[in-house]
Order: sequence, then structure tokens, then C-alpha cells
Amino acid sequence: MHPKNLVSWLVSLAIIVGSVIAAVPTSPVKLNYYTYQNSVFSGQIYVQNIAYTKVVTVIWADASNNWSGYSTPASFYQSISGTSYEYWNFTTTIGSSGISQFYIQYQVNGNTYYDNNTVTATTSSSSSSSSTTKASTTGTTATTTTSASTTASTTAAASTGIASWVNNEASISYNIMYGNIDIAGTAPGFIAASPSTSSPDYYYAWVRDSALTMHVVVNQFNTTGAKNSTISKIITDYVTFQANTQTESTPCNCLGEPKFNPDGSAYTGAWGRPQNDGPAERAITLIKFADSWIGQGNNATYISNTVNTVIFKDLNYITTVWSNTCFDLWEEVNALHFFTLMVQRRALLAGAEYAARVGYSNNYSTVAASIATKIDTFWSSSSGIIQTAQNYVSGVSYKSSGLDVAVLLAAIHGGNGDGFYTSSSDKILATSLKIKSSFASLYGINSNTSVGTAIGRYPEDQYNGVGTSQGNPWFLSTVLYAELYYRAILEWKAAGKITVTSISQPFFAQFYSSAASGDVYTSTSTQFSTITTGVANAADLVFARVQKHANTDGALSEEFDRTSGFETGAVKLTWSHAAFITAALARSGTPSF
Repeated sequence: MHPKNLVSWLVSLAIIVGSVIAAVPTSPVKLNYYTYQNSVFSGQIYVQNIAYTKVVTVIWADASNNWSGYSTPASFYQSISGTSYEYWNFTTTIGSSGISQFYIQYQVNGNTYYDNNTVTATTSSSSSSSSTTKASTTGTTATTTTSASTTASTTAAASTGIASWVNNEASISYNIMYGNIDIAGTAPGFIAASPSTSSPDYYYAWVRDSALTMHVVVNQFNTTGAKNSTISKIITDYVTFQANTQTESTPCNCLGEPKFNPDGSAYTGAWGRPQNDGPAERAITLIKFADSWIGQGNNATYISNTVNTVIFKDLNYITTVWSNTCFDLWEEVNALHFFTLMVQRRALLAGAEYAARVGYSNNYSTVAASIATKIDTFWSSSSGIIQTAQNYVSGVSYKSSGLDVAVLLAAIHGGNGDGFYTSSSDKILATSLKIKSSFASLYGINSNTSVGTAIGRYPEDQYNGVGTSQGNPWFLSTVLYAELYYRAILEWKAAGKITVTSISQPFFAQFYSSAASGDVYTSTSTQFSTITTGVANAADLVFARVQKHANTDGALSEEFDRTSGFETGAVKLTWSHAAFITAALARSGTPSF
């Protein structure tokens, strides 16, 4: 199948797995059943497979009929054989605020559908869906009904259409991203950083960009694209391409070689090498793929004989080079980098768990602990930020502020779900505020405050997308803020509270002026609602900024001009689209792994 036809097919693909035959509804979305026991609220939903990319959310009111901030994502479970419907499951723990009623929201192709059939929560073991279902909760009858018009999310969007635009742009981004994979005339598994071949020439497979792109594909394979043969073929081609590059003769003679030609051969021109974040990002992606592949009942021999070889080469390489200086993800500075160390730590922690499952002897946990100790030294209490680099060796020398969105990207790509410099950590939040403030007055387009702040890589940047003069905002740097904010909200909700420290207080004061160091706002408090709503609003304003500068066909280049706002640099940058997808997933409450 030609790649362009493949892309079109992927976007509208219905994934048929399993052999369940059921009488499906006629509406696009409908509750199948739900349970509410011991504070655990769970259930199953019929979802019509209208398009490949879709978001299903369960939204509820607490015992006081407050709808503010209570929602949980549903996720694909399996297709219903012989129909155009799928089962989607959800489960969440309801806190002390309780639950009185709920409804289901289904977003697809720019449209939103609801199932709000007067369904109320119950403490009984199970209830089937019907238009008149009502039940009691600890002896109190909950009979209040709701409708879509009266239960709109209190997370106000930047405009009334921003949610639809985000969903539509995510579909476009999937389309363009897949269009840059396995291009005709290239080696199977080649992922072009951009189709641009001049001014600038990005028609190469960067190890980093490819891994972060495949992260999105593997996330699909692990969720909505489970058992999809086309998606699995794309991933196995990627594995083949990467396995070959690991044995290719390269100028750095190491796994930190940055990029490869479309035929899989090494790029031998002058370049900033080594770049030791690439092997870590590749290992993180492939470990998740290996688990998903085996979990879906596929041939385990392929993993043990092929995929594990790639994974353990990368992990073992990290253990030997992590303390060495290397070039950063912007390929400009040879030093020791916060971003690189963060993704290396995450890879080793995931690798230690994976190696234990497959019986591979290793020292990954020990090295990861040493890396964590080093990472902590990047915090500068005097400047109130996480410094981006230490031990400068060579490269651009004008990054005097120490501010760099690479630090925030580290929270996304290097965060391990353990609170160690994740999106909601106080030092990440403090650094994010300093970075945003540095760009607010730097770019002319930021005089438009009706949308979010356009963000570049770092304030002193001189790369303009083609040559050097003045740096511009990047799409991936800007949309990063939307993902960071929505991930932070999810972490606060999971923790059931927001804790304000002296470090994070200025960040929270943006959204709640009375925030003070030492405050703890539980999930049922008005302060918690005020802050999470404000942060979500700010995230949607970031999406509105991206919308303002995106091409009319939805394509996202590398950069957009700091004065005119028009796109510049490499066209249809694969990483820009992958970053938009992961931000949209975070907005939907289902962040990628």
C-alpha cells in the first residue's frame, strides 16, 4: 500500500479485535453498565467508531451537585465484532466529595455527542443503562437530571471552538506524522524529521525525533490501535531500521550518533556528536512496545531475539556514558544536560523492571540512582530555576540565562510518574514560569495577550529556521506548555491535593492570588477548583496560540516568525505534530506513556 493511501486508511480505520457479539445502540455513545462500590466508580461504554481519533470522557457531579473538575477518561477495550461499535472502559476512585450523577461525552471529527440519560450513581454492584435509571446513595435518593447544555465543563476554552479545533488538528497531525514515516524510496522504518530537503535540509532520521515520534505510534498500539497489523508493521519496520543503525559504522563509533540517511546509512558530515539522549528515548519506546506486543498475544520470540537486542544495547550504553558530556537535544552545546540525564534515568528505571521480567542481569537501578543524585544538582536556588546544563565543553556560549524549554521537555519525556521532576513538581513549575516570562516581551507577536505566550527554545536563541539572526517561537516549545499544564492537573487530581511551597508559590499566584507557601488545597476545596480551572484555561490559550499560527491546512512547521507569526523553518516537522498529539492526549485526560 502506498504510504499516502496508508495514512488515509489509518485515520479512518476501525480496529476489529475479539469475538464479542452484542446488540449495539443506535446513538454514537451509550452507557453499557457501571458500578460504584467502595468509592470505585467504573463501567463500560458503547462507542461508535466514527473516526480513528476520538476522546471519551465520563464527567460527574459530587454529592453537592458540583460539576467542577470531576472527570475521568475512558479508554478503548475492544471492538464489537460485526458492528461499527467498540467497548470503552473507565475506572476511577471517587474521593470524599462523593458522586451524585454523571454523563458521558464523546468527541470525534469536531463533533461532541453525549449520553446523559438521567443516569445517577449508585452504591449497588451494577446497573444497566436506561433513560430512567435512578438509584440511592447511602440512603439519599439522587434524582437530579442533567443535560449537555447545563453541564458544560467549567474549564473554559480559549474560544467556544477550541476543543473541536484541538481534536481536528490532532487528526491532521496523525495524518502528517504518518506521512513522514516509510516514505517511498527510503529504507523501511525511515522517519523523516521533515520532508524539507533544502533551507533547511531535514530529510534524515534523527534517533531522537524518530524515537519520540514512534512513542506516539506505540502509544496507539498500546491503546486504541491494539492488535492493529498496520500499526505493528510500522513499528517493526522502525525496529529493523534502528537495529541496523546500531551496527552501522558511524563517525562517533558509538550509539550516540545523531542521524542517519534515508537509506539507513550513517550521516558522515560534520555534526554535534555524540548525542546520548537518543538511545534512552529509543529504549523507553521499545520497552513499552515489547510489553504491548507480548500482552496482545503476539510471538514472544520476536521480542527476545530482535527487540531485546536493541533495548539492552541502548541501556548498557547509557550505563557507561551517562556521566560524560555530550551534545544537547538542540545539537548546539557539548556539556552535561538535565534533559539527557532525565531520559537516561527513566530508561534505566524502565529497563530494570523490564530486565527483571525477562531475566536479564543488570545494574540499571544502581546507575539510575546515581543519575538522580546528579540531576538534583541542576537546581539553582539563587536563580530559582533548573539550569539546563553543567560542565560546558564547547558549542554556543551565549546561553547566559540558563533558561531552556529542554528542562520542561525533560519533565514530559523523562518523567517517570514518581514525582521526580514531573510536570507538577515545584521546581519544574517555577522554571516554567521563569521561561514563559522571559519570552512574553521578547517576541512582537506576544503583544497579543488574547492567546497564550509563544515560546522559543531559550531566550538567547539565534537560529531562525534557516540560518542565524534572531530565534523564533517553536511549535513544539509552545504546545509543550499545554501538555505540561494538563499533565500537572492530572497529577494534582491523582494526589487529591495541591501543595504550595516557597518555590512554587509564584506559579500558583498566577491563578489564585492568595496562594501562600505551606498551603495545601484538597481536591474538594474551592482553591483546588480555582487553580485547576485557571491552569486548564491557560493551557487552552496555548492551543489557541498554536491555532493562530498553524498553516491553513493544519501543517505545523518547526518555527513561526517572532514578528509576523507566519511559519518558517522546516515544513511539516514530524516532532511538531507528535508534540501536538501528546498535548491533545493530555488535554483529553489520557496522556501518552
